Amino acid sequence: MNERLYKRKIRLLIAIVLVLVMAFSGCNGKQKKQERKRENRQESQQEKKETVKADNKDLSKSEQSLQNLQKNLRRSRMPMAAAYLGYADDNSPFRDQVRTLLKNGKYEEQYSFLADVPKENYISYNGEEVYAIVPQSTQYAMKVESFDWDENANAMVRDTLYISQKAAPVILKCNLSELSYNVVITLTKGTETFSYSPSLSLMDGALYAYNLDGMEIYDFTLYDNLEIPVWNEGGECGGCGDPEGYGAPLEAAGEEPGLIGQWISTELKNQSGQNITYGMYFGDYQYFEFQYGQMGHDLECWSGTFEVTDQFRNGELVVHYVLYTPDGIREGEFYTMVNYGEMLVTEGSGDAIFPFTDASTEWFYSY
Repeated sequence: MNERLYKRKIRLLIAIVLVLVMAFSGCNGKQKKQERKRENRQESQQEKKETVKADNKDLSKSEQSLQNLQKNLRRSRMPMAAAYLGYADDNSPFRDQVRTLLKNGKYEEQYSFLADVPKENYISYNGEEVYAIVPQSTQYAMKVESFDWDENANAMVRDTLYISQKAAPVILKCNLSELSYNVVITLTKGTETFSYSPSLSLMDGALYAYNLDGMEIYDFTLYDNLEIPVWNEGGECGGCGDPEGYGAPLEAAGEEPGLIGQWISTELKNQSGQNITYGMYFGDYQYFEFQYGQMGHDLECWSGTFEVTDQFRNGELVVHYVLYTPDGIREGEFYTMVNYGEMLVTEGSGDAIFPFTDASTEWFYSY
C-alpha cells in the first residue's frame, strides 16, 4: 500500500515537472518572439532613419530649401505659402525680371528653390504684382483661374491659367489694381478644398495673408529687402527702392492720424444702377488720392492734397481737399467720422466727393 502510494507521488511529481518545463518553454518562446519583433522593429526604424539621412544628404540646396518651407507649412497646419516678390512689367521677359527680383530680394540663400521653378510653372496674367506660391505637398492638386467682376461686384471665373494634379511651386503675375485681385488659386485633396487670391494690403503694402474664409496663409516674404513705394509731398514716388521706407505711409504725418491709410467702398451704384468702387488714400504730407471705377477693371485715379480744418460739425472732422483731374481741378469739403476701421463720409460744400452717383453719404472701410 505504501509502495503504491509512493509510486503515485512519483508520477505526480514527474507530471508537475513536465508541466513546468512545457510552460517555461512556451513562455521562453513567446519572450524570444517578442524580443525578435522588438529587434526587427528597431532595425526597421534605424533603416528608415538612415534612409531619411541618406535622402537628405542627396538633396540639393534648392530641394532642401523647399522641403524646409513645406515642413514649416505642415507644422503650422497651413496648406499654402506665398511671398510677394515685387513688380514686373511687359517690357522685358517675365523670367528675367523674376531672376532680378529674387536676386535683389536675397532669396537665393533661404529659398533657393524659387530660382529653379520650371518655365511651365510661370503664370503671367494681367497685372504687375509678382507672387511665389508654394503648396504644402504634391498630394494636393492645384488650379489657377482668372476671374472678373460683374456689375454687382460678384466674382465670375473666366479662364484656367494653370492646372496640375501634383501641386508644385509657381510664380504668378497678376492684379491690375491694388483695389481688386483677378486670380484665384485652389488646392484640393480628397474632400479638402482651399482657395486664395494673392493681393497686397493697402494699409502697409504687405502680403494680405488670409483667404475669404479667414484662413491664414504662410507668408515667407523677405520684407527687409523689398522695395515699397513711399509718396512724397508732390505725390510722386520719392522713396521707391529704399527698404527703410517700408510702411512709412502709415506714419501719422498728416493733420489727422486716424485718416492715414487706404479706405474703400463697394456699395454705391452709378446712375445706371451698376456697382461702383470708390477708394481714398490719405498719405504723408497731406497727400490725397481718389480712385473710382468698376471692380476688376482699371480704376481712374486722381491725386491731390487734403487738409483737416479746425472746424467740427456735430463731432465730425471737416476735410478740405483738392484733386487734379484730366478735366481740371475738383475742390471741396466733406465731413468724416473715423471709428475702429470704419469711416463715414458725408459730402459738404464744393465739388461732389462721390462723382457719377446720387449718394451723398457712404461708409468706407480700412483696407
